[in-house]
Amino acid sequence: MASPTNALPPSADTLISVAAHLVVCLEKETALLIDMKMQEIADLAAEKTELVRNFMLCVRNAREQSAALKAVGAAVLQEIEAAILKVEEVARRNASALASARKVNEGVMKAIADALNQKRVAAAGYTKAGAKPQPLAKKAAYTYQPMVLDERC
Repeated sequence: MASPTNALPPSADTLISVAAHLVVCLEKETALLIDMKMQEIADLAAEKTELVRNFMLCVRNAREQSAALKAVGAAVLQEIEAAILKVEEVARRNASALASARKVNEGVMKAIADALNQKRVAAAGYTKAGAKPQPLAKKAAYTYQPMVLDERC
């Protein structure tokens, strides 16, 4: 880095510190996603939310104080820019890992639903006259499920 962090103005120092903590949190979450450790990911959610909120506040504060930061020098701006770019890079990898995990989870849920639906019996209703309908030759035989009508309607 161009200058030691303790020589930075307080707003820049805070931004860089929060960005570093956010990077660590996002990298940890990405690693947990790859390992499919969902409970540990859930445990990180509150910390991640707080870090993202603090990071956004720091970025907004830095924009509002841009004149003061520019007066400190190019080295400070480079350090801030490097911190923000690192967060963006790690956030992209994290978003990709989240999308992959979501796709895997949806595939598992679909497979479970398909397996459950295959075991269900195809039920058929009755004709207007109350008789069992005759199945068409090309369709599988129907089974009839018992039912009780609620006469309170």
